[in-house]
Amino acid sequence: MSSFIISSLRAAAIAAVVFGSSSLARAQIAFNVSVDTSALSGSMASPLYLDFQLNDGAGWGDANNTAVISNFKFGGGTAVAPAVTSGGATGTLGSWVTLTDSAAFNEFYQGFSPGAWLTFTVSLTNRVDPGVTPDLFGFAILDHTLSNLPTTALGTDLFLQVNIDRADPAIWTFGSADGLVPAPQVVPVPEPSTYGVLAGAGLLVACIYRRRATRQ
Repeated sequence: MSSFIISSLRAAAIAAVVFGSSSLARAQIAFNVSVDTSALSGSMASPLYLDFQLNDGAGWGDANNTAVISNFKFGGGTAVAPAVTSGGATGTLGSWVTLTDSAAFNEFYQGFSPGAWLTFTVSLTNRVDPGVTPDLFGFAILDHTLSNLPTTALGTDLFLQVNIDRADPAIWTFGSADGLVPAPQVVPVPEPSTYGVLAGAGLLVACIYRRRATRQ
């Protein structure tokens, strides 16, 4: 390996440390969610509702975490009926939904007509509560009685659950109990700082290359 390549790689590594140091103190995670909702079209459980919760582990609402759900697409379906909110929940499926754990229980739900699929993006802060019970973010689908459609998540009937118990919490997904709706697919969204690290590293390498070329 040439000395230029070695120097460039070393410079890129230094740039990643310099430009990316702020990402070590990141305050949120973000991910895209995709759900196959084709089996719900014409369901006997209709009308159906999308339900999002952010519940405070401390039990009194310290408002230290926030979830923003956006970029809703319904795969041929649509959002219907007005939204219903409680606690620190606001928004609409037509734009975005914001949940803050400013109460013990914070919930948003709104009716939807299922299409072939459902997608949305979640941006979730990851500040860990003291104590043994973490804040919990959950996504469910409700039936016409406003009961959760049963899933393989025993005890919660959620399709997606995040226990904010560390800086990089696990994202748990579950399918419907009858097997008709598979578990959601989750794809992490890179942090903006990640692009900054790559751009900064590339710029530094380019500068080194130009400097080396002018010396020759």
